[in-house]
Amino acid sequence: MSRTGPLPGTLSRTWQYALVGGVVSMPLTLAAYWSSGASDHFSFNMVVVGGLIAGFLARRYSADVSAASVRAGVIGGLAGYVWIAPTILVSAESFADAWSFPPVMVLLVVVFSGFVLGTAAIFGLLGGLVGSWICRVTGQERAVAANG
Repeated sequence: MSRTGPLPGTLSRTWQYALVGGVVSMPLTLAAYWSSGASDHFSFNMVVVGGLIAGFLARRYSADVSAASVRAGVIGGLAGYVWIAPTILVSAESFADAWSFPPVMVLLVVVFSGFVLGTAAIFGLLGGLVGSWICRVTGQERAVAANG
């Protein structure tokens, strides 16, 4: 065991909790998206739930709450992003055609994608801060050994 960090080939606690929160929120995000009947947008509500889980776990086991929550938000937001990516491509292509400059499409796809995933990260962080607060208020924090 290493006293300075995770063993080679293992994930840090921050990444472990981010993956748990993000993976839990993925099916919830898709279920909310499908149940809404929307074809070109989705709600970030379930991304907040994933961030909440990641923030709670990170606070409980002494990991970085903000990093775990932001990562959980991005991971959870990927599910919705896959569904709206075609709309992003169509919108970027329309703008590029309107400007008669096709290379701008790539830039617009990057900007739109960054906006969607950045928004998911913010919602994950908000959920994580609530999860951290819940952990603190309920007294669920646990001391974790440095070599653990």
